[in-house]
Amino acid sequence: MNGKFLFLFLIIAAASCTRTRVVQSRYVINTDESISGCIYTWQQGDYWELLGWALMDDPSAASALAITAGYTPDTFPRPGDDITIPIPEEYSQAAVDRMQAARLVREATEIRFSSREQCRELLETAMELDPVWSVPVINMTVLLMEENRTEEALELLEPLSHKCAPAMVLAGIEWKRGCTSSALNHLAEALSTDNPRPEALAAAGIAWLVTGERSSAAAVFRRLLENPGAPSELRILALQYALMLEQ
Repeated sequence: MNGKFLFLFLIIAAASCTRTRVVQSRYVINTDESISGCIYTWQQGDYWELLGWALMDDPSAASALAITAGYTPDTFPRPGDDITIPIPEEYSQAAVDRMQAARLVREATEIRFSSREQCRELLETAMELDPVWSVPVINMTVLLMEENRTEEALELLEPLSHKCAPAMVLAGIEWKRGCTSSALNHLAEALSTDNPRPEALAAAGIAWLVTGERSSAAAVFRRLLENPGAPSELRILALQYALMLEQ
């Protein structure tokens, strides 16, 4: 696998986001007022996957959020309804800011190819609303890389290099620049959690395989194969390269 493919894999894996799903009905299944958490006012265009992606960094948390708030996973509140989100009450304002930033990122994604300047403005506003969220920063980085503004992209990402997704994008940028050692260091940063993202495992495995670190590559491919929650396409990729290593 060549370096160009690895770079594209890193960028795509780190910059992906969810799509809207429209549901017509509404049915409350739980009205237990003893559930603690912060109060969030549902906005027009919200959906559970958006909340899961923005607040939990996990769209698959949508069902749990819906049930906790008293709804079935395929229904949602009316705009203006208050729901309880299972995060500490003191983070209520942070949740509001994050959701507003998420809507801006969603809108920016929708117009990325039709109006790059407006897309950029929306992402800048999202970063101002929620400076610690890496998603709008990564999306802005992708725009800069498409314009060959590599140094600006690196400067923008560096303050968030300790987070998994920015670390993956930085690894991709450094790999493209030929800075293999720096790229591997960023991948190691992306793996430095108890449960690293499957995309980080796959990217690290490919990078170590390309650079001759066969034992390290085999170890991360094995971890990916042992993760039942990893996307099937990544587990298939890991199996293919694990078999290659065995041969």
